[in-house]
Amino acid sequence: MDQTPYWIKVPVVVVVMILGIWFKIMSEKKKDKPPPLPRPSKKKPPTPIAVDQPIEHKNTYGMLRLSVGPSPWAWNNRSHIMGGKRYRFRELDQTGNLAGITTIIDESDCIIMLLDFQCYARFLDNGRVLLWWEEGEKDAKQITFTDFKFCDLISIADPVEAARQMRGNKSRVFGTDPSKLKSFACFLDEGEHPIDSPSDWAEFEETLVLADHAPGGNGYDIMHRAIFAFNWIGKKITVIPQDWFNNGKYDFGYQWVTRVARRESGVITGEGVRLGFFELDDTGRNIKKWLSENEGHSIQ
Repeated sequence: MDQTPYWIKVPVVVVVMILGIWFKIMSEKKKDKPPPLPRPSKKKPPTPIAVDQPIEHKNTYGMLRLSVGPSPWAWNNRSHIMGGKRYRFRELDQTGNLAGITTIIDESDCIIMLLDFQCYARFLDNGRVLLWWEEGEKDAKQITFTDFKFCDLISIADPVEAARQMRGNKSRVFGTDPSKLKSFACFLDEGEHPIDSPSDWAEFEETLVLADHAPGGNGYDIMHRAIFAFNWIGKKITVIPQDWFNNGKYDFGYQWVTRVARRESGVITGEGVRLGFFELDDTGRNIKKWLSENEGHSIQ
């Protein structure tokens, strides 16, 4: 017979009951407790794959008949669809002697064309291309054009050797028909001048080209930059000196106008390296206002 005094039995029973209830409550809470959140990984996330920027997205500030250029900066890592086919633009060699040469690649991954520095182009929806560049010595410069369709170009068997030949010959383009080159003299007085241009270039309507309009420029402290407005329908050029830039206090070896285009209203807008975006006044010779002035602006 249990001889434990009553006054000891009662407290022990109460304690056991309390402990039983406490363990039951805690076990229920444990069941309801959500799983711990995953700890953040210390591994770096994978680098996203670069996606080409479509040329159509480069139409800044509502510019019309927008040109693509200059190469290589405004071409590389971009693409354009013409005639239902996508063409990609890549730099051939980023570090060696052939740095700055742009390749045009078709959907079969074939290189069909090479471009050297400072080439511009206008693409039409039907696949036609008008390509141009400024070339020549300081006292004998000219603006050279050629037109073609990417779909008519053939694969270049040895792009590296072709690029070496192009650099050796001081050519700006490889892969197009040399017989279709058409050049116009740069050194012209301001104002309108008649030109002899192919009649079917009227399809391109107007092309605005940046070039020197007078000899003597050295690219450092003397500049004679102008807009050459080629009116292919009217077969004439209008030379518009860029007084704001030529007479401005700019570092010409560091800052330069990269491209211009015309809005539907007729106003000319443009952009420049380490300058920003601007709008010209009614004369086309001076800045009306800066749309985005930026000393760190790079080619878009």
